[in-house]
Amino acid sequence: MSDAPRDDPPPESRLERFEEEAEEAAERLVEGFEETVDRVLPPHLRARAWAQRRRSTHVMWQAGVLVLGFGLVLAGIAMLVLPGPGWAAIILGLIVLASEYAWARRLLDPVRRWAKRAADAALDPRVRRRNLAITAVLVVIGLAALAWYVVTFGWTLQPVLDLWPW
Repeated sequence: MSDAPRDDPPPESRLERFEEEAEEAAERLVEGFEETVDRVLPPHLRARAWAQRRRSTHVMWQAGVLVLGFGLVLAGIAMLVLPGPGWAAIILGLIVLASEYAWARRLLDPVRRWAKRAADAALDPRVRRRNLAITAVLVVIGLAALAWYVVTFGWTLQPVLDLWPW
Protein backbone atom coordinates (compact mmCIF):
# COMPACT_ATOMS: atom_id res chain seq x y z
CA MET A 1 0.00 0.00 0.00
CA SER A 2 1.14 3.43 -0.76
CA ASP A 3 0.88 6.38 1.50
CA ALA A 4 0.16 8.76 -1.39
CA PRO A 5 -2.37 11.50 -0.66
CA ARG A 6 -5.84 10.83 -2.02
CA ASP A 7 -7.77 13.38 -4.06
CA ASP A 8 -11.09 12.51 -2.41
CA PRO A 9 -12.11 14.92 0.32
CA PRO A 10 -12.77 13.51 3.75
CA PRO A 11 -16.27 12.05 4.25
CA GLU A 12 -17.48 14.94 6.41
CA SER A 13 -16.76 17.55 3.77
CA ARG A 14 -18.51 15.43 1.12
CA LEU A 15 -21.58 15.24 3.36
CA GLU A 16 -21.47 18.97 4.02
CA ARG A 17 -21.18 19.69 0.29
CA PHE A 18 -24.14 17.38 -0.42
CA GLU A 19 -26.24 19.14 2.24
CA GLU A 20 -25.38 22.55 0.77
CA GLU A 21 -26.29 21.39 -2.74
CA ALA A 22 -29.57 19.95 -1.45
CA GLU A 23 -30.42 23.24 0.30
CA GLU A 24 -29.64 25.23 -2.85
CA ALA A 25 -31.80 22.90 -4.94
CA ALA A 26 -34.64 23.22 -2.43
CA GLU A 27 -34.37 27.03 -2.51
CA ARG A 28 -34.46 27.04 -6.32
CA LEU A 29 -37.49 24.75 -6.24
CA VAL A 30 -39.31 26.95 -3.74
CA GLU A 31 -38.49 30.10 -5.71
CA GLY A 32 -39.73 28.45 -8.89
CA PHE A 33 -42.90 27.37 -7.12
CA GLU A 34 -43.51 30.89 -5.80
CA GLU A 35 -43.04 32.35 -9.29
CA THR A 36 -45.47 29.79 -10.70
CA VAL A 37 -48.00 30.57 -7.99
CA ASP A 38 -47.66 34.29 -8.76
CA ARG A 39 -48.32 33.67 -12.47
CA VAL A 40 -51.28 31.31 -12.04
CA LEU A 41 -53.32 32.64 -9.12
CA PRO A 42 -55.80 35.52 -9.29
CA PRO A 43 -54.71 38.70 -7.46
CA HIS A 44 -56.57 38.10 -4.17
CA LEU A 45 -55.16 34.57 -3.81
CA ARG A 46 -51.74 35.79 -4.92
CA ALA A 47 -51.79 38.29 -2.04
CA ARG A 48 -52.73 35.54 0.40
CA ALA A 49 -49.96 33.26 -0.92
CA TRP A 50 -47.48 36.12 -0.56
CA ALA A 51 -48.60 36.72 3.02
CA GLN A 52 -48.27 33.04 3.93
CA ARG A 53 -44.61 32.84 2.85
CA ARG A 54 -43.39 34.39 6.10
CA ARG A 55 -44.77 34.01 9.57
CA SER A 56 -44.76 37.76 10.27
CA THR A 57 -46.73 38.67 7.15
CA HIS A 58 -49.09 35.75 7.70
CA VAL A 59 -49.84 36.91 11.25
CA MET A 60 -50.46 40.46 9.98
CA TRP A 61 -52.71 39.07 7.22
CA GLN A 62 -54.74 37.09 9.75
CA ALA A 63 -55.01 40.14 12.03
CA GLY A 64 -56.28 42.22 9.11
CA VAL A 65 -58.84 39.56 8.18
CA LEU A 66 -59.94 39.36 11.82
CA VAL A 67 -60.37 43.13 12.18
CA LEU A 68 -62.18 43.50 8.83
CA GLY A 69 -64.43 40.49 9.42
CA PHE A 70 -65.43 41.47 12.95
CA GLY A 71 -65.90 45.07 11.83
CA LEU A 72 -68.38 43.92 9.19
CA VAL A 73 -70.18 41.64 11.66
CA LEU A 74 -70.46 44.43 14.26
CA ALA A 75 -71.64 46.91 11.62
CA GLY A 76 -74.23 44.34 10.52
CA ILE A 77 -75.45 43.89 14.08
CA ALA A 78 -75.79 47.66 14.40
CA MET A 79 -77.68 47.76 11.09
CA LEU A 80 -80.23 45.30 12.44
CA VAL A 81 -81.65 48.19 14.49
CA LEU A 82 -80.38 51.05 12.33
CA PRO A 83 -81.08 51.54 8.63
CA GLY A 84 -78.96 49.35 6.40
CA PRO A 85 -78.47 45.80 5.15
CA GLY A 86 -77.73 44.20 8.52
CA TRP A 87 -77.93 40.51 7.58
CA ALA A 88 -75.97 41.07 4.38
CA ALA A 89 -73.16 42.75 6.34
CA ILE A 90 -73.12 39.97 8.94
CA ILE A 91 -72.92 37.28 6.24
CA LEU A 92 -70.23 39.22 4.38
CA GLY A 93 -68.23 39.51 7.61
CA LEU A 94 -68.52 35.75 8.15
CA ILE A 95 -67.36 35.14 4.58
CA VAL A 96 -64.29 37.32 5.19
CA LEU A 97 -63.56 35.51 8.46
CA ALA A 98 -64.15 32.09 6.84
CA SER A 99 -61.34 32.82 4.39
CA GLU A 100 -58.87 32.28 7.26
CA TYR A 101 -60.64 30.67 10.20
CA ALA A 102 -62.30 27.25 10.42
CA TRP A 103 -64.70 28.32 13.19
CA ALA A 104 -66.15 30.97 10.86
CA ARG A 105 -66.55 28.36 8.11
CA ARG A 106 -68.56 26.24 10.54
CA LEU A 107 -70.75 29.26 11.42
CA LEU A 108 -71.28 29.90 7.72
CA ASP A 109 -72.37 26.33 6.91
CA PRO A 110 -76.08 26.82 7.84
CA VAL A 111 -76.15 29.98 5.71
CA ARG A 112 -74.69 28.05 2.77
CA ARG A 113 -77.28 25.29 3.18
CA TRP A 114 -80.09 27.86 3.31
CA ALA A 115 -78.73 29.61 0.19
CA LYS A 116 -78.47 26.27 -1.62
CA ARG A 117 -82.09 25.42 -0.77
CA ALA A 118 -83.22 28.89 -1.90
CA ALA A 119 -81.29 28.54 -5.19
CA ASP A 120 -82.74 25.08 -5.80
CA ALA A 121 -86.23 26.39 -5.09
CA ALA A 122 -85.74 29.34 -7.41
CA LEU A 123 -84.61 27.04 -10.22
CA ASP A 124 -87.52 24.65 -9.76
CA PRO A 125 -89.68 25.05 -12.90
CA ARG A 126 -92.99 25.15 -10.99
CA VAL A 127 -91.75 27.76 -8.53
CA ARG A 128 -90.19 29.73 -11.35
CA ARG A 129 -93.47 29.78 -13.32
CA ARG A 130 -95.34 30.86 -10.18
CA ASN A 131 -92.84 33.66 -9.51
CA LEU A 132 -93.08 34.85 -13.12
CA ALA A 133 -96.89 34.82 -12.93
CA ILE A 134 -96.87 36.83 -9.67
CA THR A 135 -94.42 39.32 -11.21
CA ALA A 136 -96.58 39.67 -14.33
CA VAL A 137 -99.69 40.31 -12.22
CA LEU A 138 -97.86 42.95 -10.14
CA VAL A 139 -96.57 44.68 -13.29
CA VAL A 140 -100.09 44.74 -14.77
CA ILE A 141 -101.50 46.16 -11.52
CA GLY A 142 -98.74 48.81 -11.45
CA LEU A 143 -99.38 49.80 -15.07
CA ALA A 144 -103.14 49.98 -14.43
CA ALA A 145 -102.54 52.22 -11.40
CA LEU A 146 -100.25 54.45 -13.47
CA ALA A 147 -102.82 54.65 -16.28
CA TRP A 148 -105.56 55.56 -13.78
CA TYR A 149 -103.36 58.28 -12.27
CA VAL A 150 -102.49 59.78 -15.64
CA VAL A 151 -106.14 59.75 -16.79
CA THR A 152 -107.36 61.25 -13.51
CA PHE A 153 -104.65 63.85 -12.78
CA GLY A 154 -102.57 64.11 -15.93
CA TRP A 155 -98.77 64.04 -15.94
CA THR A 156 -98.44 66.19 -12.83
CA LEU A 157 -97.09 65.15 -9.46
CA GLN A 158 -99.04 67.79 -7.55
CA PRO A 159 -101.54 65.33 -5.93
CA VAL A 160 -98.62 63.29 -4.60
CA LEU A 161 -96.80 66.40 -3.38
CA ASP A 162 -99.97 67.56 -1.62
CA LEU A 163 -99.77 64.45 0.57
CA TRP A 164 -96.54 65.68 2.18
CA PRO A 165 -97.06 67.80 5.28
CA TRP A 166 -94.51 70.47 4.32
